[in-house]
Amino acid sequence: MAEVKDILTGLDRYETFIEKLDKEIEKMDDYRIAIVYTDIKHFKYINDTYGYQRGDMLLREFVNHVLKIDDKLICAARVYSDNIVVATRLDSEYSNNEFRDLIYGRNMELERMLRDNYLDEGLRLSTGISIISKDDRRLDAATAVSNANLARKLAKEMKDDCCVLFDNQMIEGIKKEVEITSSLSSAINNGEFKVYYQPKIDTKDLRLIGAEALVRWQKPNGTFIFPDEFIPFIEQSGQIVDLDYFVYREVFKFIADRINNDEPVVPVSVNVSRVHLSRMGILEYVAELFDEYQIPPQYVEFELTESIYIDNTEKALQLVEGLHDMGVKVSMDDFGSGYSSLNLLSGLPIDIIKLDKVFLKKASANEGRLKENDKIIISCVVDMARRLKITSLCEGVETPEQSDYLAEIGCEIQQGYYFSKPIPQEDFEEFIDAHFNSCSAVV
Repeated sequence: MAEVKDILTGLDRYETFIEKLDKEIEKMDDYRIAIVYTDIKHFKYINDTYGYQRGDMLLREFVNHVLKIDDKLICAARVYSDNIVVATRLDSEYSNNEFRDLIYGRNMELERMLRDNYLDEGLRLSTGISIISKDDRRLDAATAVSNANLARKLAKEMKDDCCVLFDNQMIEGIKKEVEITSSLSSAINNGEFKVYYQPKIDTKDLRLIGAEALVRWQKPNGTFIFPDEFIPFIEQSGQIVDLDYFVYREVFKFIADRINNDEPVVPVSVNVSRVHLSRMGILEYVAELFDEYQIPPQYVEFELTESIYIDNTEKALQLVEGLHDMGVKVSMDDFGSGYSSLNLLSGLPIDIIKLDKVFLKKASANEGRLKENDKIIISCVVDMARRLKITSLCEGVETPEQSDYLAEIGCEIQQGYYFSKPIPQEDFEEFIDAHFNSCSAVV
């Protein structure tokens, strides 16, 4: 009975591919098997824009390229749409990394050709590779393909690399992601998340004039999971919205309690994730918080990272205008970490720019001393902000020299470990009280 092939590409059906690969794994001897899983970014755009006939032509060109992988091809299949998987024998001619580099180079050649032919700069290949040796024969074909597909998904998320080689740490990463995302709701309800506050200091007289709210996750056993470990996962899953809303409510309640108890209060800034731009429910939620807690709007600020403005300027502008309508100030966080900072400032109604800590990071590595070139860059940014009537704040201040230089060039606000690390709410309340009591004593 003749094998049933994919009508459009002539490749094996996926079920047939798995059968052939399982048999090859069983008899594998002194060679390795490479599974190469590839798709085309923007393929749907080609179908929608130029029609399916043009899309089918692109897919055939793509398949022809993939099949030229070498002369040791075992089998190839179209999994679905533009997802193509290939298995090939790999002998001692290539190391694993050399094979990955070979596929990367061929991908780059095809990308250039496709962009020229289809006039779409967004066309890009994403490839994952898993390699099986004779010691891995306990793996079945489906698992090997799944590993290559996982590497492909990681390649799709990366800006600078279209080809990723699978390793077992990726599985651990997936397990960690599942553990974090599945436990988020219960962690919020169980009080495992805490809001920490990092003070902001007025450069002129070193007065406390605000703070940034940051989140920390402390497990019941006392161990901490830091933001760098969990934020990327829950941002990707969309759950970051729930965490942001938790932080906003905690900050509003903190400010309201201070006001109601006739205690000193300073403005607190909270962070906005890029996920909010695709939902825009944030404006309604913030309006509800103002209605519930009845705090003056000048006590809350919102920070959007520079990358959010770059990724979706129109939506970011709508969000900034909506917050301004409530009387809330908005800052651009991580300013200078991207490539479009100056263009953004000319078109967005920003109240504050926060110079990214990268400006001072080099100085920390240089025993806290700022190099002349770094000084020039920081000075120019601060001067530009002043001319645009935008408040400047510099993050990452860690030494007296850095603080003094920022005062010298007129940077208005400073934030960093030189003044205080992020601290729990109870400690920050003591920080506020001690600061205002000392100011009263001086007066």
